[in-house]
Amino acid sequence: MAPVSAARLVASAPDAQPVVGAHDANRVGLTVLGRAELARRRLRRRAQLVVVLAATVVAISLLVVAAGQAFVAAQQVRLDRLDRGLATAVARDQNLQLTRAQLASPSRILRVAERQLGMVVPKNVIYLVPVNPDRSTSASAPRVAT
Repeated sequence: MAPVSAARLVASAPDAQPVVGAHDANRVGLTVLGRAELARRRLRRRAQLVVVLAATVVAISLLVVAAGQAFVAAQQVRLDRLDRGLATAVARDQNLQLTRAQLASPSRILRVAERQLGMVVPKNVIYLVPVNPDRSTSASAPRVAT
């Protein structure tokens, strides 16, 4: 146990006056604080601690909000990019459907058949009637249409 100085013993007494000895000449500004002053200083330290903690909580909350806003902004950019891609895909699909309809049109098919494949329109059309093996072949002669 460390030796206790006389000034400390006197300082711990409730209403004691400071004792200045020969070895305490360097410490002229020291005083003994009363209980009320100690309580006031403790209260001030607690208030400062509460203010620092509150400021820290507010700063952390602001950082979390800023990070959330950054995340939302990044997701909005991604969503806009996907919307543009979707609009492009829908427009391409519509163009392909139109092209398909144009390619499958009967007038185009007839034109390609006549010009590129050499198809000619006949002057008369012959309709064939199916032959029934039970009937005679003379009754089922082909008809000529004009």
